[in-house]
Amino acid sequence: MTAPAPRGRALGDVARELLDLVLPVTCAGCGGPGAALCGGCLHRFAGPPRRCERAAGRLDRMDGTTVPVWALAENDGSVRRAVVAWKDRGRADVTPWFAAVLGRAAPALRDEVRGAGPRGQQGPLVVVPAPASPRGRARRGEDLVAALARSVAAGLGARPLPALRLAGAGRDQVGLGVRGRAANLAGRVRVRRRARDPLAGARVLLVDDVLTTGATLAACRTALEAVGAQVAGALVLAVTRPPGSPTGWLVAAPDPG
Repeated sequence: MTAPAPRGRALGDVARELLDLVLPVTCAGCGGPGAALCGGCLHRFAGPPRRCERAAGRLDRMDGTTVPVWALAENDGSVRRAVVAWKDRGRADVTPWFAAVLGRAAPALRDEVRGAGPRGQQGPLVVVPAPASPRGRARRGEDLVAALARSVAAGLGARPLPALRLAGAGRDQVGLGVRGRAANLAGRVRVRRRARDPLAGARVLLVDDVLTTGATLAACRTALEAVGAQVAGALVLAVTRPPGSPTGWLVAAPDPG
């Protein structure tokens, strides 16, 4: 007879613990035993959020305007391996770790993202995740970035709102170049009908996993501003270093503006 799951615990949690007895957890970043992210790999995300929007050529939507973007780490080495394992290799056990580091970092942005609305009034702060593709969400079994956004919202005392969706046919952004990413998203990011009223006049902090070209955040910003929201910035786990930039560029980069 199978023993019942302990009261108050999900069957999935119990199943994962039993599986760990057979297949011990390894670090998604370096492969070492013991935890989904070891102390060394976790330390890569431990610094304060750093401005990185100048790394993204498509973030300005081609109209000369941009918004601040903060990242916790550079998307290379163990950081990149951990993100790829999380998104594309079934390592959903990394989700609470990534959510925790972003939630810890979020309060540092409170003064930056809470500001006056278009008419000088304090609008509510809303945290919006970048939308997942239907295919990617089905493959992964959940909306991974939405989990990050919930943790960021908790750190800021704000409301999480999964306000965006991807319409029409398309593919994941992984593997696409600068032009391909922009074309893949053209006209596809839409605001959910039920989210339009809460977004009108609100300040929005976008959340995504990795900043590469900025095409995703630019498309999100366009859709949100069309319903009266004011995008105050974005927070990401990691940023891809621009080609030819020196080692350590993110740490040393000045705060623009």
